[in-house]
Amino acid sequence: MTALEGLRSAIDKTDQQIVALLAQRFIYTEAVGEYKAANQLHSQDPSREEQQFKKIVELSEQYGLRPEYAVDIYRRIMDIVISRHQELQADKAV
Repeated sequence: MTALEGLRSAIDKTDQQIVALLAQRFIYTEAVGEYKAANQLHSQDPSREEQQFKKIVELSEQYGLRPEYAVDIYRRIMDIVISRHQELQADKAV
């Protein structure tokens, strides 16, 4: 195995772990969305997002990742979650 192949193999293993963790995260956010829909709560919580982004920046710095990368990735994840929560609320309204 060449050095490049070894690096790519490590990336593939890391991607597998990331996808598994994302799947787990979305199980939890789905439950949050169902709870919000059942209790007529807003799909978006700006104060929670602010807290999360602060933690994300801190964790990024701790692990040597550029915080702007993590913030961009998490903004997209949160936007997907918010969109799903809005879908769940619309389903409850019917």
